[in-house]
Amino acid sequence: MNQKLSGLPQHELILGAPGTGKTEGIIERAHRFLSEGADPASLLILTPTRQSATRIREELTARAQTTMSSAPIRAWQAYAFDVLRRAHALGILPGLEFSPKLISGPEQDVMIAELLAGHSRGEGLAVFWPVDLHEALGTRGFRHEIRDFFDRMAEYNLTSEHVKELAQHWDHPEWAAAAQLYTEYQQIRRLRMPNAFDPAALIHQATETFLKNPEFLTAERAQLQLVLVDDMQEATPSIFRLLRVLADSESSAEPAPVFSVTVCTDTVVQGFRGARPTLASQLEDILNHPHRDMLDVSYRMPPDIARSWESVATRIPVVAQARHSRDLTEPVGDTQEQALWNLGDDGTLLDPEKSQDNRPIVQGLTVETAQHESRLIAQMLLEDHLYRGKAFSRSAVIVRNGSDVSRIKRVLVGQGIPVQTSSALTPVRDEPAVRPFLDALSLILLAPSPRSSEDETEPGQEETHTQRPAQGWGVDTALSLLTSRLGGASPMDVRRLRQRLRAEELRAGGTRSSDDLLVEALLNPSNLPAGNAGAAARRISNVLAAGTEALQQEGGTAETVLWALWEASGLAQPWREQALSQGVGADRAHRDLDAMLGLFEAAARYVDQMPGATAAQFLDYIDSQDLPMDTLAQRANSYDAVEILTPALAAGRQWDTVYIAGLQEGTWPNTTIRGSLLNTQQLTDIFDVGPQAAATVSIGDRIRDTRYDELRQFSTAVSRASERLICTAVSSVDDAPSEFLDMVAPAPEGQRTNVEVRRPMTLRALIAELRQWAEKQDDDFHRAQAATEILHRLNDPAQTAGAHLPGVHPATWWGLLPISSTGAGFGENEPIPISPSRVAEIHRSPLDWFVSASKAEAATDLSRTLGTLVHELAEDMPDAPRHQLLDELHQRIKQLNLPDTWESAQVIERAETMVRKFAQYTADLSTLGRKLVGVEGAFSVLIPGPARDALLSGRVDRLEVDSLGRFVIIDLKTGSTQPTKADLQKHPQLASYQVALEAGAGEHMAQAFSEHHLSLPNKLKFEGLQELSGGAFLIQLGRDTKTYIEQEQPALTSSSTWAVELINRAAELIAGNHVEARHTSSSSSSFGIQCKLPDICPLCNRGRQVTQN
Repeated sequence: MNQKLSGLPQHELILGAPGTGKTEGIIERAHRFLSEGADPASLLILTPTRQSATRIREELTARAQTTMSSAPIRAWQAYAFDVLRRAHALGILPGLEFSPKLISGPEQDVMIAELLAGHSRGEGLAVFWPVDLHEALGTRGFRHEIRDFFDRMAEYNLTSEHVKELAQHWDHPEWAAAAQLYTEYQQIRRLRMPNAFDPAALIHQATETFLKNPEFLTAERAQLQLVLVDDMQEATPSIFRLLRVLADSESSAEPAPVFSVTVCTDTVVQGFRGARPTLASQLEDILNHPHRDMLDVSYRMPPDIARSWESVATRIPVVAQARHSRDLTEPVGDTQEQALWNLGDDGTLLDPEKSQDNRPIVQGLTVETAQHESRLIAQMLLEDHLYRGKAFSRSAVIVRNGSDVSRIKRVLVGQGIPVQTSSALTPVRDEPAVRPFLDALSLILLAPSPRSSEDETEPGQEETHTQRPAQGWGVDTALSLLTSRLGGASPMDVRRLRQRLRAEELRAGGTRSSDDLLVEALLNPSNLPAGNAGAAARRISNVLAAGTEALQQEGGTAETVLWALWEASGLAQPWREQALSQGVGADRAHRDLDAMLGLFEAAARYVDQMPGATAAQFLDYIDSQDLPMDTLAQRANSYDAVEILTPALAAGRQWDTVYIAGLQEGTWPNTTIRGSLLNTQQLTDIFDVGPQAAATVSIGDRIRDTRYDELRQFSTAVSRASERLICTAVSSVDDAPSEFLDMVAPAPEGQRTNVEVRRPMTLRALIAELRQWAEKQDDDFHRAQAATEILHRLNDPAQTAGAHLPGVHPATWWGLLPISSTGAGFGENEPIPISPSRVAEIHRSPLDWFVSASKAEAATDLSRTLGTLVHELAEDMPDAPRHQLLDELHQRIKQLNLPDTWESAQVIERAETMVRKFAQYTADLSTLGRKLVGVEGAFSVLIPGPARDALLSGRVDRLEVDSLGRFVIIDLKTGSTQPTKADLQKHPQLASYQVALEAGAGEHMAQAFSEHHLSLPNKLKFEGLQELSGGAFLIQLGRDTKTYIEQEQPALTSSSTWAVELINRAAELIAGNHVEARHTSSSSSSFGIQCKLPDICPLCNRGRQVTQN
């Protein structure tokens, strides 16, 4: 294809825009070199990344007819690592006992996080950070800047002492602190992994090894005859130094190999890793005035896209001695033959009219919202696939950051479009397929060990996941496991299981909560109930049992335990079968299997680098990783899918159609100065341009350089398209498109109008639209009739190739289906269970009661959890002094695992205030003329009614007696609201408690308390109002007052029949096969009360049926 790149005896410097054949020329020259009979070991091809090395390796291997023991294509870091490995084998790498290893980015991040966390606890070396950085020390962004600072120190071979001197001279105390941290980091690294190297230090170490061992360098040069370097603009300063050492023919009698280097300084995506495209000007000197090839024929980008790319590239400064042509020409005689038939990629015959694509080759489109943007891309992808027969893999979506990857992926997957994203965007621990296995590992490590306590922890050994909390341990992990893909239980399944376990515990006279019972049942499957309620739990138990057995075996490691969990799960075969199928399920199965491979790779790597480490230590390690683990090569890329990726991952590749999304002002370009917290750029400027020039660099200069870096990334994205380029952005009151959009696709006449996003071209969306029109008989009769006829055809299997399409027939439409159950919620002859705390709710809205009774309301928030904790203290320590209550509160509040934030401090302060108020109340009890006779007393009273009997059951916070010997109900309130004085007179909950006292429940509760009898009470029967009650009180602890507030409901009299009627009416409201939805007019909201589940409330907009007017 390019005759200029044939074999030449001198060094070459190949300059050209993207798509002009630089990489193709490298591959062709390597192929020709091997075809002429050269030894493959004398060839070396160097690329900036592993991904690019993999692509060139696959292409060269496919072309070459020569047998190669190992493909001679490597990334620069991989080549440097190989140099160190060979040097170690020769014994010329002093101080390294074992074969060298490489520290990954996530491992480095974990070590830095551990050091910073230790410093916050006063451990390790004293590191004094500037005051203005204290708030940032615990953040991921700060660790990222620390890693970048360490990388630049390794890149420029800077010692901690040198950096401290610079810090003092340039008045940068943050440099001194970072240098001190680097010293401790290196010490910990040498102790933990003495044979490991940081990625940024590899190149420098390889260069130093060559310089300190001239014989080794001479042998390397003698071995190599041809070295081909692709995309040198992505190189760091240390790579340029290594290239200089390899290409320096004057320092050795042996001739240096012939070098051929490609450069395009307009496309750089590794700037965040230290790439310096301006250093390309040194290549003229490094290669000793090489032969220069200028490529200007665009083999990838058609003229329209090439002009758009040129519009971007002309805004990037030219690098001296590395300038290339930006005015690209078309290939001569490159004409495409017109196909006789319009066929899709899968060989199907296309509609000649619909398959025509008359859209502009370059488009700039704006929409109203980010959701519309994702839907627009989905629609265009579906049109290309369905109308024009294009495989999904011929298109790619390029975005600036990972958050946009997730956003667009969700919409595309929802429309049935297969999507592929890089594993380099998600940490292993956050993969949905991996999380259940890490949770299972966590649970078996938390479980009580069968060994004796003295064997559990060696003296001085720090416990991690093996520590067991005193109460409620492992419940969140257990719930996550049950509802994961591994367990497959629904929330209702979990609820039924907990109810069964709790009921059996109460029958046995126990008092443990359902949380503790659930975890214990998973670890001891004999405790699980039979039937469907325990099916998911039994699956989890089998997996946990296999993991426990592997953990207890001699020599058991995290890797062996994870393999045991995986094999016991039985997911390998179904996931494999699903991956071999088609559709969204296959896409997810591919992703899941890839994620599991990543987990096993991480475990194997950890066991290999940390011999003797426990499974608990691996769990801490993997859970601490906030960064994705780098992989040797991309996995599972054989299926047809749209790729969503960043410019760094798109570099070196091409697609027919490229969508560049998220072109928002402030997002792309993102002109935030990199390394600004630690002023890392100023440190590198001292060595790049000299101290005097570095002192003159302003903030504006750094913003300008950052903008150039953003332009180079955008230039890379634009140049990936070979047929069509579509750039999208959001244009609204709150969001403005980026200036980059106008660079590639200027607005017509200076005005850009948002495009309309059409209905997705999916069967589900089509049926939905037809159903909408079919129901609009009064609005447009003819359209409604046409929609009805089409639905009738779609419902006929004879016209749909035998397929039964869901949602077509009206019998399956929501709102027209018959009621699933017409039976009553309770048996005809059984009493209706009523809880005193739910009486008011039943009268206000029976539907809300049903939602609460079904456990379908929102998850318990922190305020309710705090209230539960205060109630537990009041139950366990009903008359303890204030200091004891506060001490116990501080012990129990640790179980909530609150984050160390000011919000948590406020929560703890509120809890302390409520406990103080409760202590004050108990201290005042004697002066109030009452004494305590019961705590959390349970009662069950049958109350006959005119229509249905009610079974009133509940528990009382405190039972007291007054000076007349009458029982008094005390209800502790930890909320911030309280009833008015008028409402208190007929407060339903207090009145219900008093009705129970009228049936004799007070005496039974007091007796049970005195005898410490915890079983369920005997059922009492209400015979009438006998004036046995001494009244009821609300003790308000949660109000914003200095002391508690006591609110009294007077004792019931023989004429207080309203209290009994409240209970009878409540039973009638929920006894039938319907529950009523009510909105009250007394609420401050114009929509009445706030429904607990508005999605099913017919009075709420969200709950209205589609058949309602």
